[in-house]
Amino acid sequence: MEYCDILIIGAGAAGIAAARAAHGAGCTSVLLVDRKENMGGVLLQCAHHGFGPNLNGPEYTKKLLENFPKSIGWIPNVTVLSVSGDKRAILSGAGFGAKEVSFQQLILATGCREIPIGALPIAGTRPKGVYTAGQMQEMMNLYGFIPEGPVVILGSGDLGLVMAKQLAQTGLAVTLVEQRPECGGMVKNQRCLTELPIQLQCSTTISEVFGEKNLEGIMTVDGRYLPCKTLLIAVGLRPEREVIFGLENPDWLHLCGNCNAVHPMVEAVVNEGKRAGIAAWEKIRGSL
Repeated sequence: MEYCDILIIGAGAAGIAAARAAHGAGCTSVLLVDRKENMGGVLLQCAHHGFGPNLNGPEYTKKLLENFPKSIGWIPNVTVLSVSGDKRAILSGAGFGAKEVSFQQLILATGCREIPIGALPIAGTRPKGVYTAGQMQEMMNLYGFIPEGPVVILGSGDLGLVMAKQLAQTGLAVTLVEQRPECGGMVKNQRCLTELPIQLQCSTTISEVFGEKNLEGIMTVDGRYLPCKTLLIAVGLRPEREVIFGLENPDWLHLCGNCNAVHPMVEAVVNEGKRAGIAAWEKIRGSL
């Protein structure tokens, strides 16, 4: 069984900041793990600017990783199967199968999970062409995928607006459907509605999806049929905390970033990660 003073699950902005802060405060035994190949989390798929001093996601990640301490342990491509009350975690990875890691302090920095169409009261089939907005962002920006249009996006928050802009810039017809009486999202992201031919339908939502093998269209609750080949779901995020369910808030557990609460700005995520890293090390120092 391996040991570390501080185990950090999730290597996005919060996890990176927590690892650096704990190491900088004096902890020499930090282990950072993530299910992806590279550090950066969701930032790596964000091609739009607006992070820090007007950087895109990969640029901001590069800035976070400048002079990253080589003595911080790093294991990529790992799934954390469980965390137990006796401060042990079971990790699973393609290169080693399963291994057990014991720790003094645990920092959870796992981010959020998108709400999928299956969690919504939408009737109809589940044909090809239905994605979450984050899935489409990853497919387009990391793998060069371009979907078929027309495109309907359910939800006009920041992610919905970012994807509406990106899709419209490829020449696809895009319609945003918003349940609230007005568009959501930050003002800077709403500018795409005046700069590009993006349609916005407020005070309505999707009631039914049509299509057998492939998506053909959707119906709104007020009876409007919109033909589309692609539907993106951008209705919100849920903090991803399943691995710690049942632990009842032990004093060795710290949550930071979007798994603690959804933050609109990455700077808040980074600052919370720093505080978690320092707090975890202070707990260890206090017990010595």
